[in-house]
Amino acid sequence: MRCWDRAEIALPPGLTVISGPNGAGKTTLVEAIALGCAGVSPRTAREAEIVRRGADALHVELDLVDPTGVDARRGIGFQPGRRRRLTIDGDPVRSLAAWRAHGALSVFVPEELRLLNGPPAGRRRALDRLLEALAPGFIEIAARYREGVSQRNALLRRVRAAEAPPDHLDVWDHQISEAGGALASHRRTIVADLAPRFTAWLDALAGGERGLLRLVSSPAHLQEADDPAAVLAAALAERRPRDVAAAQTLSGPHRDDVWIGTAGDVDLRSTGSQGEQRTAALALILAGRDLLSAAAGRPILILDDVLSELDPGRRRALLGAVAEGGQSIVTSADPDAAELAARHADGAVCVEDGRIEA
Repeated sequence: MRCWDRAEIALPPGLTVISGPNGAGKTTLVEAIALGCAGVSPRTAREAEIVRRGADALHVELDLVDPTGVDARRGIGFQPGRRRRLTIDGDPVRSLAAWRAHGALSVFVPEELRLLNGPPAGRRRALDRLLEALAPGFIEIAARYREGVSQRNALLRRVRAAEAPPDHLDVWDHQISEAGGALASHRRTIVADLAPRFTAWLDALAGGERGLLRLVSSPAHLQEADDPAAVLAAALAERRPRDVAAAQTLSGPHRDDVWIGTAGDVDLRSTGSQGEQRTAALALILAGRDLLSAAAGRPILILDDVLSELDPGRRRALLGAVAEGGQSIVTSADPDAAELAARHADGAVCVEDGRIEA
């Protein structure tokens, strides 16, 4: 996988520090853990990039006790041009949703800054990953909504081309409004639950900064609606001519966003410095971890290459938090940061010259 031909590592239940120079393979190790829990890389959506150069495929096996208390050996294999091979205790699993260990992982890699300064899709995805672990039936609701939008968009193209009558859209409007109303309600609840935890973590990490989260709904008045399904149905009907002209559904939860900022309506998504955005992304990930911990077992926390970008006060606050309980993995190429982290750690691993030394 990436730079490793083969690697094996055993991690203690508390905090582990993985140190070593840049390019040694630290990030690939934590990327493998993420693959074994979620089936996707936190660094890229292109699976072919994960396969080691010159290799035909990759394979990851992970022994994991998931948040429900189930202890299993989880396997995932990938070969470019073929579908994933997923197993639990050696038995094949066809569906990624059924295989994924929902709520088992909270992860920050440098690419997670896209959560703050990237497009809204990343922020929606972060909410939905939490909801997949916390809200029974949410996966089915989200899948039904995506199907409705996809089918409606295909039909909108036919309506615009005069190949189908507009009233054929009614069936998909109904599916979108019912599933979208439920989706909107879940997102409204999760943001309300995250907001005070995000505020507390940003205060702890940024020294008194008051963080704020708000759901930016589409359409805007959906957020406050007592009956979001009815509101969404009315919006789809009212805006149908516009959607036909554009040949796509321009309103609905698939266009939601999350406003992330501080007091005084400072929008960190667009105006925050890289340090402020990094700290806010960490606060949001830790807030999500708190929600997952309250609902089930505490998820594994992965913090990749984050300490070097934090000042000493924020380093101490973060390390104190991750050492409080649960399994956490922190990587660092900065010897001073790694030494500080090791004081809080239950285990330390050095990666250098293609070797793992505990």
